[in-house]
Amino acid sequence: MVLSLTNLRIHLSGSKNMQTTPPRRRDQMRGRLLILPALIGAITTVGFFAVNSHALLGDNDRGTIGPDVVAWAIGGQNSEDIDYAGSSDGMGGYSMATVSCNWGDEGLNWYGGTNNSPIIMQNMFRLKDGKFEQIGIQSFMKHSFCALSEPGCGTCQAAPCDILGIGCADTYWAGLNLNGDAPRSDVNGFTGEYPYPFTHSPSGPSATRGNLVVPNVDVDPSLNSGARYFMEAMYIAADDHAAGNGDNNASYREIGFNSISDPYVLANGPQETHAGDPAIRAWAAIDPSVSIRESHAPGDGLILLGSKVTDNGDGTFDYEYAIHNLNCDRSIGSIEIPTGSAAISNVGFKDINYNSGEIYDSTDWSSAVLSGSVNWNTVTYAENPNGNALRWGTMYNYSFTASASPVVGDIQLGLFKPGGPDYFSMATNIPTGTPPSLIVNYPNGQPALFNPNGGTTVDITISSASADPVSGSAMLHWSANGTAGDELLTPLGNDTYQAVFPSFECEATVNWYISVQSTDGNTIVSPGNAPKSTWSGIALSGYEVNYEDDFELDLGWSVSGDATDGQWDRGMPVGGGDRCDPATDGDGSGSCYLTDNTDDNSDVDGGTTILTSPSMDASSSPTLNYSRWYSNGSDCGGGDPMNDSMEVEFSIDDGATWMNLETVGPGGSEVSGGWFNKEFDLATVTGFVPSDQFQIRFLVSDLNTGSVIEAGVDGLLLSGGYCDTAGCSSDLSGDGVVNVTDLLSLIEVWGPCPSACDADFDNSGTVDVADLLILIGDWGACE
Repeated sequence: MVLSLTNLRIHLSGSKNMQTTPPRRRDQMRGRLLILPALIGAITTVGFFAVNSHALLGDNDRGTIGPDVVAWAIGGQNSEDIDYAGSSDGMGGYSMATVSCNWGDEGLNWYGGTNNSPIIMQNMFRLKDGKFEQIGIQSFMKHSFCALSEPGCGTCQAAPCDILGIGCADTYWAGLNLNGDAPRSDVNGFTGEYPYPFTHSPSGPSATRGNLVVPNVDVDPSLNSGARYFMEAMYIAADDHAAGNGDNNASYREIGFNSISDPYVLANGPQETHAGDPAIRAWAAIDPSVSIRESHAPGDGLILLGSKVTDNGDGTFDYEYAIHNLNCDRSIGSIEIPTGSAAISNVGFKDINYNSGEIYDSTDWSSAVLSGSVNWNTVTYAENPNGNALRWGTMYNYSFTASASPVVGDIQLGLFKPGGPDYFSMATNIPTGTPPSLIVNYPNGQPALFNPNGGTTVDITISSASADPVSGSAMLHWSANGTAGDELLTPLGNDTYQAVFPSFECEATVNWYISVQSTDGNTIVSPGNAPKSTWSGIALSGYEVNYEDDFELDLGWSVSGDATDGQWDRGMPVGGGDRCDPATDGDGSGSCYLTDNTDDNSDVDGGTTILTSPSMDASSSPTLNYSRWYSNGSDCGGGDPMNDSMEVEFSIDDGATWMNLETVGPGGSEVSGGWFNKEFDLATVTGFVPSDQFQIRFLVSDLNTGSVIEAGVDGLLLSGGYCDTAGCSSDLSGDGVVNVTDLLSLIEVWGPCPSACDADFDNSGTVDVADLLILIGDWGACE
């Protein structure tokens, strides 16, 4: 019985097989490393550990009364199952596998073909440049049928198909969750009730109809450097909500994108799903400056409110809010945030649209800066019951810049649907405090590098807003590698001061802030919420090129592999770009490495060609840059396009072992030719450790039915940070010896320094006899 139902699901999903081997992913191990701080951060939030400690331990003893369904594992229990359904009009359709679990002490109703069965919701979120946003267009929901009561999430007490047993799981693979049939507008998110049959069916192109739909530009890796993505799933069931267990139904899991068409989960197993936690909690788990608070609307569902305040260093602060309506059916129709006497600018708003013929309007909210507050609102329920309220299962963003530092206070949320109190309040960070009486600024910016031998200076202006600084009270506070100190600022006149930093260990992270007393009795700090937030940099003397190759000369790269044609070749491109090969090199120097640098039929055939670098020194803070070209035959003929890949691998032991750095293809936005510049901070790459036996290699293959495969590599640069030893601060040439070369360099800049000079060893502002005597004292080889 169970086997036949499983087979039925595979058939209905179209193509997914429960035993499908997942493709290689370069970020799986990194995902395991990233998930640990996220989990630790989430444990500190209210209510998380009470739920997730049981989820991770896999028992049923949660003290939960009644049925309690939760999205237990996103992407499947032991696989990575996310489907891409294609694109239409710049929008991509997606679906993910979801595994439910019954955490309760009663069976959960699962009567397919009725309104007494769970429906499954999917969302996607992005964290980019500090902003956490829901992206894309809301999906329809999947109406479930037949629970299999699988093991995996506890001690399963199996039940018939119409019941999800206590401690039992049930899997809906990504293919089965495609093309949702339940409109969200039919569902009461608080009670879990909905009509069946549904009032309307999804419409639109097949790639997006009923699916989770996301603009291609929001997930294209080439347009979203540093972005992180999260899938959220939620199960809605009337008997679960009736038992009072509806607040833990949503869960999230981090995912990534090799390309628009190639999403992936960062690690396998249900332990990587944050069961019972909506996705907004990922924001605080990753960024400790984010505050998450939650509250039930009066007589209705749960609202989660996230806030982040950023000190701009010029007396202004950026306020960013994300409001997640988990399951409040009355919805949110207005937001009012008190701002006191602060000046307000840059008011922003971001919502999401609706998909596949959903009845809700998508008109943006209006905003207004009032006397003492900022207000956003949509139309009233009386004006349009289908207006763009912040409805259940949805998150909107609100932002502004204020001239006041944050304090904790109440904001007012207006409920959209009638049926009780019109407003309720939630506490969060607001700028109702008095604007600072002093303004701290940095006319030359804050340093990214700190001299490990000491002497780095920062110019600071402290000007009056409503008071004056107390003489002798301006202080620098710093910490690095477990040590900390305080230094008085040096007055330079005209409201300008200078901070002088001590010496630090090489590559130490230096955190620092400024404090000053004002004549009105306040202590002003910069950043504005210091010491919770600080300015930071790294202790390095500078950056140097460890290896550089523009491929104009032969610097010892080797070519190997079993390809019958199309081996790597160095030279100026001669093919003219007529069969998807490069017409020019990547860095403008002239030459590059190409796969078979001949005209016409010059592509890779019958195997793999490998281009391997000579050994390089990557022993200190290395950054790797290169340009690459790859075409997978999509527009160039051949019998099997978009079915091969380019692998980039690295070694830290002179080629004895190799690890993946990136995989290009078989699909994605960078597989149809074009030079793409890539940069990697190797210190963050899984498997890398500093080494002077570093190598990189590029593998290009035509392994399947013949297709036109073309590739190129150019402009490789390996650079790293370095630290001069304390005894060699006067080694101006960096050759390890203090000699005549350094003496001539000092004489060349003799006199006042308009800004910091390397030869101003005593930081007096002038290169003079005192600096000359220091150089003579260091004469000879550096120790």
